Amino acid sequence: MMKKLDTLMFFAVFSISPVKALIFHGVATPPGSNDVWVVTIETTAVFYSLNFGLDWDSVEIPTIRDFFDIFFLTADSGWTCGRTGDIWRTTDGGDSWERKNLGGPKHAARIRFVDSEFGWAAGGDIVQLKTTDGGENWEQVFLPIPPFPSGDTAEFQGVYFVNRNIGFLVAGHWPTGDTFLGGQGVIAKTTDGGNSWVILRRDTTYDFYDVFFGDENNGWVVGGDDRNFRAVVLHTSDGGNSWREQRVPEETRFLRAIKFVSATKGWACGRNGTIIYTSDGGNTWMLQSSPAESTLFDIDFADSLRGIAVGNGMVIRTTDGGENWEVSIVGVQEDLSSAEPPKSLPTFYSKTFALPQGYSVSYLFDVSGRKLGKLFPDLNSGYQLRSGVYFVLSSDTKKSIHKLIVR
Repeated sequence: MMKKLDTLMFFAVFSISPVKALIFHGVATPPGSNDVWVVTIETTAVFYSLNFGLDWDSVEIPTIRDFFDIFFLTADSGWTCGRTGDIWRTTDGGDSWERKNLGGPKHAARIRFVDSEFGWAAGGDIVQLKTTDGGENWEQVFLPIPPFPSGDTAEFQGVYFVNRNIGFLVAGHWPTGDTFLGGQGVIAKTTDGGNSWVILRRDTTYDFYDVFFGDENNGWVVGGDDRNFRAVVLHTSDGGNSWREQRVPEETRFLRAIKFVSATKGWACGRNGTIIYTSDGGNTWMLQSSPAESTLFDIDFADSLRGIAVGNGMVIRTTDGGENWEVSIVGVQEDLSSAEPPKSLPTFYSKTFALPQGYSVSYLFDVSGRKLGKLFPDLNSGYQLRSGVYFVLSSDTKKSIHKLIVR
């Protein structure tokens, strides 16, 4: 990757910070797995960790469209979805990806699979996407207007299928600019695999963004009021025929995602870094302390202890059921607000170069946070870098980085 190592290279020291520029929008970790996958709506990379968020790498997917969500059924089988119904599939644990759909909805907001064959992608507008062959082919499903609202009124944000027949869709509408319209929430249900749908609830107070069912009867829907960003959790125990609002802590803000790992234990996340937790099926929700201050868009748990939440500029992880959440550094980014004065370090002209004194094995990143490879204390060559800005992160300290400029 080294275009020519006789180019002039300068190193200057900057502090490392959580990635503030990237909006992490979807996360997936299969039950019991150490593997985690994350997508952003600002790059076309899939970031992944094989040790539950301690270290990260990435795979670039050859598309120009934003990713909204990612789902892994097993450690090998996964799917992404995004703008204009762009869906990609991997069967080798994320090492390689193949496009399986393009077109249909203006965006696919959430993707879920019941088993290795049956899956659904919630389209932002009335066009939904369905597969019965593992995502090899996708069928467009059109929700009728009326009774369903158009995409200008409400967008379908969440989907959950209990089995191949029974599934649920939820919709809401985020305010445009300073226009706060109040609730436009919709909850819909199918009992025939998505061939037909009925509306269970329309809401003029709340918008809905995610849905989770533990079985055919017990489910939860989350969202909030866009006029004051108050959160809502609705629960049903009769398959959606009736819904009861569950009490959440007063500080809870507009919720964007929900995940249960058992019939009683679950988490939800949302605006202002909100994370709430229940151990009794939602009869009691408790606020968990989070290092995030901006919106968390998605949350997933591998088991009752290990979870990952992602959002605006941040990925956070827990290994104790949310008692403690810590920032997981995904990628490297220059933070000029806390930059130290540049230090005088060697300039390299040859086709091989050594790391500055005191550095052991380090990693090279591009500006998007994508790991490009390892650098060693002795001689390095063969990186063929294009002109631009890169970062070198010491594997020892992980507290400071060197900015590498290649001209």
